[in-house]
Amino acid sequence: MKSQSPPRRTHSFIHSYPTPTDLGMAPYVYDKLDPTRKQIRICLIHPGAFEDPIRCSLRTVSLDDDPQYETLSYAWGAPVLDHTVLVDGAVLNVTKNLHNALQYLRRQQRPFSEDGYESSGNSAFKTDVTTSSWDPEASRVLWADAVCINQADVDERASQVNLMGDVYRRGIRLHVWIGTAEEIRDDIRRNFPVGAQHGRAIATPGHLARLRIFLLDAGITANPTALASAESNDADADVTGAIEILQLLSKDEHCYKLPFFKVSSIDMEFEMDEFWYKSRWMLLGILTQPWWKRVWVVQEVSLSTSAEATLLHISHHELPLSSCDNFPPYDDKHSITCCRGLYRLAWGYKSTLNRTMDASYSVKTLSEVLRCHKNETFGMGVAYDVFSFRRAADPHDYIYGFLGLMKDLPSDLKADYRRPISSLYLAATKALFRAEGSLIYLKAAIGVDADNQHHLPSWCIDWSKQKKSDWAPELFNAARKWSQPLQRLCDDEKTLLIEATAGDRITCVSTVVEKTTIDPVDHGVMWMRAIGRQDLEDDILTILRVLASGHYYDMDEISVQRISPKYIELLVEWKHFISSNKPWPDDDAVTFRLLEIDTRMRRRQCLFLTKHERLGAAPPTTRAGDCVFVAKGSSWPLLLRPLHDSNIENGQQDFPSYRFVGTCYVDDMMDGEAVNADTEWQTIRLC
Repeated sequence: MKSQSPPRRTHSFIHSYPTPTDLGMAPYVYDKLDPTRKQIRICLIHPGAFEDPIRCSLRTVSLDDDPQYETLSYAWGAPVLDHTVLVDGAVLNVTKNLHNALQYLRRQQRPFSEDGYESSGNSAFKTDVTTSSWDPEASRVLWADAVCINQADVDERASQVNLMGDVYRRGIRLHVWIGTAEEIRDDIRRNFPVGAQHGRAIATPGHLARLRIFLLDAGITANPTALASAESNDADADVTGAIEILQLLSKDEHCYKLPFFKVSSIDMEFEMDEFWYKSRWMLLGILTQPWWKRVWVVQEVSLSTSAEATLLHISHHELPLSSCDNFPPYDDKHSITCCRGLYRLAWGYKSTLNRTMDASYSVKTLSEVLRCHKNETFGMGVAYDVFSFRRAADPHDYIYGFLGLMKDLPSDLKADYRRPISSLYLAATKALFRAEGSLIYLKAAIGVDADNQHHLPSWCIDWSKQKKSDWAPELFNAARKWSQPLQRLCDDEKTLLIEATAGDRITCVSTVVEKTTIDPVDHGVMWMRAIGRQDLEDDILTILRVLASGHYYDMDEISVQRISPKYIELLVEWKHFISSNKPWPDDDAVTFRLLEIDTRMRRRQCLFLTKHERLGAAPPTTRAGDCVFVAKGSSWPLLLRPLHDSNIENGQQDFPSYRFVGTCYVDDMMDGEAVNADTEWQTIRLC
């Protein structure tokens, strides 16, 4: 970890440059690039004092000539071009975030002589913002997308995106701009509740009592050593402290061994260290900055020389990305199990604790992609799993953002920003199905969602939407051994042909279970009474299992698991607490699991009953008359809606047509009970 002191202004008279407007400068005009020669532009950022206008020069080079340059990764931020840089004496408008990055990454101006000339060995040159003179040894040579690509030229953007893998792969170092320390502090004040630092808000007396016993048993009776930066007078000491904390949390140590708490040796009272307050909030602010969830980040980091050659920048502070590698797994391990009490005491509010765990997940997925890329196992499935919660300004980039990582790039996924989104997402969905050799990712398809802004077929994935939270594609085996190695497409490419067998038809559907539903089980019981099925309402265990869709997130294994007898006991305990309106038990581990169940049971879904009296759970868009199918290659039953106007166009063979509603959980159908060796499979068309 390296901390740089802010540059000091020297001979301020020479740096009092007029603004671009004062000089009447013209907008910068890009020269054309030759895509056949793998040409790119590199930016030479000239040295200057911190407050000076940013001056740079663009040079066109071919990647075939092995140019030497560094690369920049950053979040664009608000799409407002309200800042300027001077490119070869002309004006280029950029975002505030890019301007800040260039300002902090620019090297300092060399000392000036009294006559206003900069000393440079045996020669000197006059510093003038209206010329393109520069000192090659002092200039930082950088590739930054918004400067080096003509963003107004759609064709150039596409051709440069197709070269993006090579651009980042050949850079000698990757600089990651997270943001300024003051911007991060503003985000913390804006996004987190006032007084969130008061940890006892979610740390009950029971938590603290067990914590005292834990520390006494461990022999901890003295104050730990303070953070090294705690005595610093630096205005950005909280940034230095946050970096220290990140490194400490990467060492697989129990929280009581870390210098965050003052512990009285007499009565074992706890006091949060004041410097730890500031530093932990800064760490949370750093890890929740937009950069971590940006689509292009994954490719940029994966293709850079190494994690050690990738530097994170917060104002003038920097640290290698490799410092974050061990943070997510150890943070998961300690925050969920042994050190939960200390985490609750430290973070103060459940919403803040959740944001911390979410930030850890962002770092974790980035580390997973780095491993997949290194092992050459990155494919379409990994791309969907990792990219579906990331964000991009242009919907094309949800696909183009990972193309540089693909070893075998599908021929119909070349970058083209003129291509309609529907055509691009269709091609990507087809490539995903073919790469996986099954229909397991059909669970992610848009279905009959009313918010179908790109007018996609029901079986297509809307790659711009975040992954559905109820995600366990391979947990069940409704089709047993029957796989579907390759799906077929009709000539219009908007129709997917699959092999399936009709399992059942829905006759009754409940109203939707919402987050605000007081008791989801009673909600189901009342519905059963309303449809005259009092015979089913006493089977509480079945209702609980169906509401949970037969699976849960195991906090010990950190993975999705099928419901076990032990989990059924927790479901019954959860039902007892919400029915009696009692407070949650004063036990960290049990309470956390019950809260996870509570969130799971209240997700948006509806219950249904089929013609053959099977109980199931399905998306809120389900309605009576929808059909339950078991399809080759799908581990979950499919819910399909018949299309009655199924006249075949263009002379295609007459197959029955359906729209995909979603996957569903159907009791007694999840493990192949509906199929056997004599099952008759039929070809059906999804539209």
